[in-house]
Amino acid sequence: MTASAEKIAGVDVDVGDLIGVRGQLAGLPLAAMRRRASYRSGARDTRVRGRGMEYEESRAYVPGDDVRTMDWRVMARTGDAHTKIFAEEKERRFLLAVDLSPSMYFGTRLGFKSWAAAHTAAHAGWLASFSGDRIGGLVVAPDFHREVRPGKTRAGLLGVFHHLAEASRIPVSATHGGNRLNFLLRELHRVVKPGAIIALISDFIGLDEDSLETLSALVRHNDINAYWVHDDTETRSWPGGHYQVLSGTRKFAFDLAGNGRDNWLAGRQNRHRERVENLTSRFRLPLVEISCNRETGPQILRHLNL
Repeated sequence: MTASAEKIAGVDVDVGDLIGVRGQLAGLPLAAMRRRASYRSGARDTRVRGRGMEYEESRAYVPGDDVRTMDWRVMARTGDAHTKIFAEEKERRFLLAVDLSPSMYFGTRLGFKSWAAAHTAAHAGWLASFSGDRIGGLVVAPDFHREVRPGKTRAGLLGVFHHLAEASRIPVSATHGGNRLNFLLRELHRVVKPGAIIALISDFIGLDEDSLETLSALVRHNDINAYWVHDDTETRSWPGGHYQVLSGTRKFAFDLAGNGRDNWLAGRQNRHRERVENLTSRFRLPLVEISCNRETGPQILRHLNL
């Protein structure tokens, strides 16, 4: 796309629109946003476990624990070794992890899933900024990978916005680059430090055993919130009829007129929903469903009861 080319609404991501999300949230009660976001969205005043001044709890001793934190009273009472856990106030790192695999460049109404993902990132990021979190992120698309390290100012959030806009302007075909979800998860595992909050934004197409293995390692030491971005045609029944489909440069047609293909399609939809729901249930991840066919903001705020 040239500098003079006109942007396509719902497809091309505009940095100004993502910045403008802050204004949409400005009228909401700050205390309520912090309270709700702390429960659902990762934007929160937090406490991390470590050596600090305030005792939090005791747990069973495991090899490698600092002997200076042994809880001798509990040990004397139970006969088993225990370690004290302390809490300290600390800024937390908030990472926006956005999967822009080829399947995300799709949408039937209002916008592409990639466009909705960018606006989801903007809402989650601005909510995190209200609590003073250090914001950074990863944006991954076919032949595109950008990392923004968490910073103390909003520069990190703006950096993510610019990369989302850049990724939206890259021509992508359905067969180009392959699924990037696992690459995103591996990069997250490589760069993240324990105690981070991660907003994982994806359609989760391509979720497999490798994905689960990496997520298992990530959730041990971090809080992950899953945002499932989808088009309504991927989750609801299609009316019977004849459909023309464009996939990259390929055109093909299929008929949903009582020939069994409607059942085949419904089966694929149900299996994918089960995979996503099983993922979030297995790792106890908060799940927010985002339809790219409706404005993103009201969906997130409704989830947070704001």
